Amino acid sequence: MSTMRAVQVVGYHQNLEMRDLPVPEATGPWDVVVRIGGAGVCRTDLHILEGQWAEKSQVQLPYTIGHENAGWVHSVGSAVTHVREGDKVIVHPLITCGLCRACRSGDDVHCESSQFPGIDTDGGYAEYLKTSARSVVRLDDSLEPADVAALADAGLTAYHAAAKAARRLTPRDRCVVIGAGGLGHIGIQVLKALSPAELIVVDRNPEALELALSIGADHGVVAEGKQVAEVLDLTGGFGAEVV
Repeated sequence: MSTMRAVQVVGYHQNLEMRDLPVPEATGPWDVVVRIGGAGVCRTDLHILEGQWAEKSQVQLPYTIGHENAGWVHSVGSAVTHVREGDKVIVHPLITCGLCRACRSGDDVHCESSQFPGIDTDGGYAEYLKTSARSVVRLDDSLEPADVAALADAGLTAYHAAAKAARRLTPRDRCVVIGAGGLGHIGIQVLKALSPAELIVVDRNPEALELALSIGADHGVVAEGKQVAEVLDLTGGFGAEVV
C-alpha cells in the first residue's frame, strides 16, 4: 500500500505531528483524489488546535487538518467525467451530496450529509486529499495550485460578502470597504468585477491602501481618527450606500 506524509492534530493544545498514512483511494463512483499542490493556513486551523471546534465537529483524533486546497487530479471514480488525471483543480471546502433538499435548492452549505475536510474529516495538509466530483473546479493552465489554494475558503468568504453587496449597487452609488488585508483585498477585486459603484477603502495601513488602489479601489482613506469625515467629504456629505 502506498503511503504519504500528512500533518495531523494529535491532541488539542499540542503541536501538530507529521505522520505516514495510506494514500486515499477513489473507491466510490463520484470520488476524486487530489495530489495537493498548495494548502492554505486559515485562522480556523489555529482555533482547531485550541479545541474551539471540538464540540461542533465531533471529529475523532488524530486527523489531518487543512481546508484551503488545490492541486492535481490523481485519480477519479467511475462516474466522474468533468475532470481527469493530471488536471489542475481547486477544491471547494465542502463535500456535498447534491441530492438532499438543501442541495437541490442551491443551498449546498446546508447539505444534510455534508463533510468538511480539514474540519470533521481528513483535510489537505497532506500529499493527497480525497474529495468528491462536486467539490473540484478545474483551473486554467495559467494558474498554479499553490498560488490559489487559499481562495478555496478565504476567496469564497470575500466573494460571498462582495457579491451580496454588488446586487444592491448601481453606477451612482458608493461602497466603503473597511480593511484591505487578506480578505479585504479579494473583496475589492470582486466588487470591481461585479459592481459599477465607486469604491472607497479604509485601512490603518498606508501600504494596504496602495495595494487597494492598484487593484481597483477609487479612493483610499487612512483610518487615523478622521476617516468618517473624509468619507463624507468624498461623497459630498451623503456617505456610502453600502459598507
